[in-house]
Parts: sequence; C-alpha cells; structure tokens
Amino acid sequence: MKPVRSIVTFILLLMLPALACSVPGLEPAGPAPTPTPLGDTITFSNPAYAHSLAPGVFVPGTRLQYVQRDGDGYQVRIDGQQVVKRAGDSFIWSGVLAPGVFGNYNLRLTTLVLGNLPVAGAVEVTIFYPNPVQLETLPDRSAALTFNNMVINYLVPAGRQIPGTTLTYAGIVEQNVGGQTTKQAQLTGLTGYPYLATGDSLQWRGRLLDNVYVLYNLRALSINEDGLRLVGTADLWVMP
Repeated sequence: MKPVRSIVTFILLLMLPALACSVPGLEPAGPAPTPTPLGDTITFSNPAYAHSLAPGVFVPGTRLQYVQRDGDGYQVRIDGQQVVKRAGDSFIWSGVLAPGVFGNYNLRLTTLVLGNLPVAGAVEVTIFYPNPVQLETLPDRSAALTFNNMVINYLVPAGRQIPGTTLTYAGIVEQNVGGQTTKQAQLTGLTGYPYLATGDSLQWRGRLLDNVYVLYNLRALSINEDGLRLVGTADLWVMP
C-alpha cells in the first residue's frame, strides 16, 4: 500500500494551493486579485492533473510516452526522444492539442503501481480566440481529451463578461428583506432569475470553439465594489 499512499500524498500536496482558491471561505492571504483580463485567449489550469500509464501508452494528447521499466528507472520518450528517468523526475511537454488549443504539461513521475506508471503535476490548456456559445446540453464527448477540475478564480468588475461564458456581471443590487439590506450580483445573459447572493452557485455549459466544450461549476465568493469574485472548477473537453 505504500506506493499508493505516496501517490495520493503527492497529488494532495499539489492540490493545496488550489484549495485555497476554490473553497468558499478559504481565501488566500495577501492582496485581493486583480480583475481577470479578457482577451484573445483563455487559459484553464489544473495543478493536480494525474494519469496512469501502461507500457507503450502516451499521456493523452501529448508526446509523452512511458516505454518500459529499466532497473530502478523508467524508459520514457519525450517528443520521440528516449531517456531513462526515475521517480520524482520531470516529465514536461508543450504543444498543440487540437486546432486552436495549446497544452503545457509540467508533470513528474511517481512510483510504479501494478505495472503502470502514474504521472502527476500541473497542466495548462490555452484556447485561442474563444467564442462562447451557451448550450442546454453538451454533445457526445467520448472521443475528446478530458480535463476535469480546472481551477477557476475570477474577479469580474461590473459591466464585464465572465470569462469563457456569455454572462455579464451588471453590478450590485441591494435588497431590503426583513429590515436587513443584502447585496446581490445581477447577471445578464441568464434565463430566469438573474441574481446571485454571496455563497450562491452558478453553473454554465457551452462551446468555446467548434471543437472545445466547457462546464463551469462556480460559486460567488464575494460581491463588493471590486467586483464579483467567482471560484470553483471547470471541466473541459477538447475534440482532437
């Protein structure tokens, strides 16, 4: 059981910085984040991506391949070039995953388990020229590259679009209920009730490119003069 425990510990250590950003009430120390910029790209990050490789298998979508065990090390190929690495060594690659999509993998080897080689680390996926379109349901994604639990931490000023969505944060609305004044965030682009209170959840699904789909699971962490702070995760699917 020791190898399994070491892998779990390794992944949990990688996840600690993300937890402070993604759990309501656990805001990281230091100054408030600057507004999340909008531009020609959007980048999704997962600090604790993990995948288990059988001999001969690639990390999905990449040129990172586990070849076979070699004594106390592992033969791997990076961009077709073979090298022997050991547990804890880097396993790094960046390149085009699909049209309009670039991946950056900063992984490390862990310890062989049941004949397979687990790798874990940080992954970033950048989408070029996203054009969000909201969808009621997502198409079949069984053949897609899948990236779960991409960490989201957005600060959206009033009048700005929530990155990667068709929603816009219009501003603060104050409501008086039972003699108490509460602040809510008003969104445009929603069907139905357009307000979020602090702690409320927000889900959005849609298409970023013809070959890229996303599902956001967010929560309103704070609503103030700086903007609407949204934290949570996104699941991303890239059609090769």
